[in-house]
Amino acid sequence: MNEESLTYRRALRVTAIVIAALAVIAAPVGLLVAGGAGLVAAEIGVLVAALAGLTTQIAMVIAHDKPAHVMAGYVGGSWLAKMLIIVIALIVLQGIDGFHKVLFAAFCVGGVLATLVVDFWVIRSARIPYVDGRSK
Repeated sequence: MNEESLTYRRALRVTAIVIAALAVIAAPVGLLVAGGAGLVAAEIGVLVAALAGLTTQIAMVIAHDKPAHVMAGYVGGSWLAKMLIIVIALIVLQGIDGFHKVLFAAFCVGGVLATLVVDFWVIRSARIPYVDGRSK
């Protein structure tokens, strides 16, 4: 397994840990702020953040060793799929009475920002060579 593959797997692993920690934090915060409705809203926000962060990373783990146009298809397709799911979820959630939108938004945005920080940190600290030394 090369460094590039290890880097993408590391990003996926760290993001999963961050999302799990955020889900643990969301439970008491949601309950304290708005009871059961707050708990549901906070956890759905974390779920949307997980969807946003993990799908692209999974696509990169699967497609990083494929030709550039195929990898772009994987990443672009995963982005389009998750955007469709998020838009549909937001349309459904806006019609639910008693849904705590502030907690949902706070945990959704916080989770997405956390996944972006993980992506930046992991890629920044990676040791991926710019040049492939193999002869063709």
